[in-house]
Amino acid sequence: MIEIKGFNDVLISQDELTGLADRAALEEHLDSLCGTYAESDFDDRLQFAVLCIDVDGFAKFNERHGRAEGDNLLRLVADRLQSCMRKNDVIYRIAGDEFAIVLLQVTQNEVAGIADRIIGTVSQPFDFGGAGTVSVSVTIGAALAPRDGDTPESLLWCGDAALYIAKKAGKGVYRRYSERRSS
Repeated sequence: MIEIKGFNDVLISQDELTGLADRAALEEHLDSLCGTYAESDFDDRLQFAVLCIDVDGFAKFNERHGRAEGDNLLRLVADRLQSCMRKNDVIYRIAGDEFAIVLLQVTQNEVAGIADRIIGTVSQPFDFGGAGTVSVSVTIGAALAPRDGDTPESLLWCGDAALYIAKKAGKGVYRRYSERRSS
């Protein structure tokens, strides 16, 4: 783990393979955002979202092409994710083939549009030279704060639950968490 400057020039930890911020940095960022929400008036709150992203079929790709090519694919996916982001959005590699993105100041429709853009961009074939072209997709689950959660733990849980629902629907799918609340 190495550290980079981010979020108001505070040192954050970084994933060595992709150069993205890591899970510890994600948890710190969410903690800060949730704290800001808790201290503000409800009407002044701006929504943010957490996208939980999984690379579909990565384990099979890794088995077939080897760990070095798997690492290369993760770097390429990270680059494509970065190309889809807006200025203030932050991408994290949280484990293996799992990524997370924090989208600031967004509506539900904007979250869906960004998720669709990510799915479309990542699903374009990757050129692996001698190994030819390879196509992968990503599946995305999203949680929108403060509606789906107001703590880092609840937001990540809701994002993971939405990812699980999306994976059951197929590959290259986006779902947003929506809890049925009883009145």
